[in-house]
Amino acid sequence: MFANLLAMFATVGMAVFLTQYLQSVLGLHPFRAALWSLVPAVGAAVAAPVAAALAQRVDRAYVMGGGFLVSACGLLWMTQVRADSALWFALTGAAVYAGGLVAAMALANELALGAAPPERAGSAAAVLESGQELGGALGMAVLGSISAAVYSREMADALPAGMPHAEAVRETLGGATAAAARLPGETADAVLTAARDAFTRGMSFAAVGAAVVMAAAGLFSIAWLRGTGRAEPPAEPAGSRPAALPS
Repeated sequence: MFANLLAMFATVGMAVFLTQYLQSVLGLHPFRAALWSLVPAVGAAVAAPVAAALAQRVDRAYVMGGGFLVSACGLLWMTQVRADSALWFALTGAAVYAGGLVAAMALANELALGAAPPERAGSAAAVLESGQELGGALGMAVLGSISAAVYSREMADALPAGMPHAEAVRETLGGATAAAARLPGETADAVLTAARDAFTRGMSFAAVGAAVVMAAAGLFSIAWLRGTGRAEPPAEPAGSRPAALPS
């Protein structure tokens, strides 16, 4: 459950930044941004079966730990995303950390549900779901607070004294975008440029925090879950093998 909680911490916490980055920093239309935000799912779709196959050959703890460490690498990649970065650059980092997280979460769920007796499977699933909800809430709260603090500090340094709508500009990127629509052309461009740079810097700090948590989760998985053994291969359905011919 704890490993699942940490995985959801990064998954939900960073997903908020990606959608804002695509729409408010790169300026994509919401529909296009929604389509592009599906790209990290490709990483997840590749990582899940690869992790399942590896878990049948080596201890699942090492595969889980590797998944968390891969996600930490993807999050460190995200620290290099800037306001003028290419779209593919941000999406590649997101696909890497999403793939690592899905690989770890799939095995964590299997371990938790496999350890529970069949009559308690529903209770085990409920505990996992509660842990995921808590992890997602913590991710949004902690990573969002880190990003907001960095954004506010950066904008406080960038804005000139007495600028109209300064309070809204300093609060959020959305507030800066709305305020820029009511400002003269050059001033609006300067505000948007500063706000986008401040947002990406805040996202970088949040990604560093998430990467540290994922690296700790990887070490935790290896240290505490080592020895749980390999995953069992899926059972063949009854009747899938041809009956033996009588001699």
